[in-house]
Amino acid sequence: MPPQLSPSHNLSHTFLVRPDIQFTTQHENEEVVLVVRRHLLTQIPWIVNATIFIVLVILANLLLPGVLDANHIIVFNLFAAFLIFNYIWVNFLLWYFTVGMVTTERIIDLDFFNILYKEFSATTIIQVSDITTRIGGFFGSLFHFGDVLVKTEGFQQNIEFDEVPEPSQVVEIINALMPKDVGLPS
Repeated sequence: MPPQLSPSHNLSHTFLVRPDIQFTTQHENEEVVLVVRRHLLTQIPWIVNATIFIVLVILANLLLPGVLDANHIIVFNLFAAFLIFNYIWVNFLLWYFTVGMVTTERIIDLDFFNILYKEFSATTIIQVSDITTRIGGFFGSLFHFGDVLVKTEGFQQNIEFDEVPEPSQVVEIINALMPKDVGLPS
């Protein structure tokens, strides 16, 4: 029985409770309860890099007219714009499509490491044996983001949601979905 959670949507799409989404391997009566992505603060390094690249191109445009003619400057600017746009686009796509999902039946982790390589991990809620949160560092503690580790029984693959917002709430939601009728052996 899924927990009674009210739908919530944040502007950053990093912590979505009861989102109205479907996915390709979804079972017939399976509902998506939670979708998490890395916290937005974890994206600052590539955003700063892109900003530095843009500033460097602007500075180069101040120096290039004395060295190159107009056609070469245009080619340089087009090439630089193409590289910067691709850098931003690839990093955004890697962030956006690397998601963790909790459904009424499964826990799913989809990790994109680059455009051509992805890793899909899933386990059923029944196979979960332990859930751990790790919140480390000043920013993780201040802005409430960290890792959620879902350990499974036996040789099943463990699942990890990296640097997600509100890891304690993620654990609460998974715990609420876990079966309560597990009795102790006599």
